[in-house]
Amino acid sequence: MTPIPADLLAFLAQPRDSREYRRGLAVKLSLEGWTYHTISAILGCTIGFVSQSKQAYETAGTAGFVLKYRGARPLLSADQHDAVIAWLEAQQQWSLLAVREHIQTTYGVVYESDQSYYDLLHEANISYKKAQATNPKRDEAKIAAKKKR
Repeated sequence: MTPIPADLLAFLAQPRDSREYRRGLAVKLSLEGWTYHTISAILGCTIGFVSQSKQAYETAGTAGFVLKYRGARPLLSADQHDAVIAWLEAQQQWSLLAVREHIQTTYGVVYESDQSYYDLLHEANISYKKAQATNPKRDEAKIAAKKKR
């Protein structure tokens, strides 16, 4: 049983992402003398996870536990995104084709999936269903009769 290093104890004392915490906990239990098989059963992980966590700690310290993935960079910046939403809200009629063309000509961005355009329309509180200029079932005579009542 090896004494637990102070940096590992400080790492585990701070609020962390659960995946980072499990890595640190796996190393702590390993240093306390627990077998990899027992640690994997306690944490619900594989033996390889425990081994990789310990190797990461030995090579990089607690920095080896930190998640490296930071997510994909959005194609539109926050200002561009807000400008597209404002443009959508200013339009009288919308279509997916018009939104696609506006974004491509203005910002030079083409999304691979239509879902990205649907998400923009949804954020602007606009249905992405086909829009119509007027109600095709509108009957002026019925509307006038109803208003008289």
